[in-house]
Formats: sequence, structure tokens, C-alpha cells
Amino acid sequence: MKKIYILTGIAVISLAILGWLIFLNKDALFPQEKEAENTEIVTQEEVSLIIDDGEEGPKTFQAEFRDGMTAFDLLEEKTEESNIVLKTKTYDIGILIEAIGDKENGEEEKYWMYYVNDEMPMVSADKKEINAEDKVEFRFEKSDW
Repeated sequence: MKKIYILTGIAVISLAILGWLIFLNKDALFPQEKEAENTEIVTQEEVSLIIDDGEEGPKTFQAEFRDGMTAFDLLEEKTEESNIVLKTKTYDIGILIEAIGDKENGEEEKYWMYYVNDEMPMVSADKKEINAEDKVEFRFEKSDW
């Protein structure tokens, strides 16, 4: 009977020591848990596109931001994805928007103008690089010039 108590005691002490060693070396024994703890959450940066033809109400799109992305890249990507007609013409100064959807430059003395963060850039849309979180708007409106 004494042998059973001694063997039981040795087993309990051995298990306690083994548990303590596992606790102390858990990073070495279970490296995937350590990696999971150190994993940073990476959020994807986005940009917004608004197309406002002045009649149907603005259409808003979100897109993944890419380094070197231009206002035109964003417009081209989203119109293509949404099956919206996009007509352009290339000049020495860059690509100019002729029509989006069924609204074409010159109708009712309105033209496609674009803005980045509510400011009108002084370059064509294909030359205007945008930044993450920018808001790009193409509005069909009368020109002030």
C-alpha cells in the first residue's frame, strides 16, 4: 500500500514539474500561438469616388488605394466595374473626360469637372496622383470659366 502512495506521489510531482516546464517554455513548444499574439491587424487603405451627373443623385464607390494611383485610374476602374460608359480624349496636356454614362460635355452648357477633396486640380485627371483616404468627385456642371 505504501508503494502505491509513493508511486502516486512521484507521478503527481512529475506531472507538476512537467506542467511547470511547459508553462515556462510554451513559446518554444507552441510557436504558432506566439505568432498569433504578435500579428498586427493591417487595414487596407481606401479612396472614395463620387460621380454626380446632376440628375440621378451621386453614385459613391470605394476602392483599394495603390501607390501612384491617379484620379483617372480610379474613375476608369470603377466605371469599368460598374459598366458605366466612359468616353475620353487624349490631348497634349493629358486625358480629358468627354462623357460619363449618358452625360456628354457641352450638353446644357455643362462639362465634367473633377475635384480631389473638394478642390479642383489644375492638371488633367490622369496626371493627378491621389493619396489614401482622398475623395475624388466627378461632377457634371456649368463651368465658371
